[in-house]
Amino acid sequence: MQRFLKTALFLATGIFLYTRITSGVINFYINERFITLTLLAAVGIMVVGASYWLRPSLPHDHTHDHDHDYDHNHGLTWLGLFIIALPLVLGWLVPPQPLGAGAIGNREIGIGTLSSVAAPGSNQNMGLVAGEKNIMDWLNDFQHQDLSAFVGQEAHIIGFVYRDKRFTADTFMVGRFILSCCVADAAPIGLVVQTADAANFQTDQWVDVTGHFIVGTFAGVEMPILVADTVVETEPPPQPYLYR
Repeated sequence: MQRFLKTALFLATGIFLYTRITSGVINFYINERFITLTLLAAVGIMVVGASYWLRPSLPHDHTHDHDHDYDHNHGLTWLGLFIIALPLVLGWLVPPQPLGAGAIGNREIGIGTLSSVAAPGSNQNMGLVAGEKNIMDWLNDFQHQDLSAFVGQEAHIIGFVYRDKRFTADTFMVGRFILSCCVADAAPIGLVVQTADAANFQTDQWVDVTGHFIVGTFAGVEMPILVADTVVETEPPPQPYLYR
């Protein structure tokens, strides 16, 4: 029984990771540069599981004093099995979702400013088009140029809708999360969008925004604001995050 449980647990964990990679859902959890390592880990876990099943059984020595029955209670206990299996069961049962507006909570949001990071460039899986700037590109540029230089510049941005008490009825933030390693270090960033149709778009809804910049004030801070020419609903890209 011990051998069967260990084998099943390791194989199920390896298969779980493998299916998350092949389906692309792994992008909801980690930076894409770690996917190869995760694949190797999945294969390794399955090999370990198979080794439990294939290794020969060792004869058990029953000649010692059976007054010490606790010596037989080694290996995987039912409590240990439950603790190890619980995250796996939840992973199978809970539908995977990328981080969105609901995950921002008390995190500090980079609106209009951003610590210097490397831009990810063109990547269709992220919803990024060659030659177009993404949110992270724009926020980097805002730090290094006079804001008046952005007046009239056009932008095309894909992200999710976010609001809090700082936003007026005709504004919302179009945001993305940036990751260094995994969702544990995810940081939200965004641009303020101004449109008369702002109320038509629900928080956490993904939108495709095209517009031009003006210099305005948000929460008492002067920054470029994206005046929308068009805002349309869209699906999250396969890789919903931007990466440092």
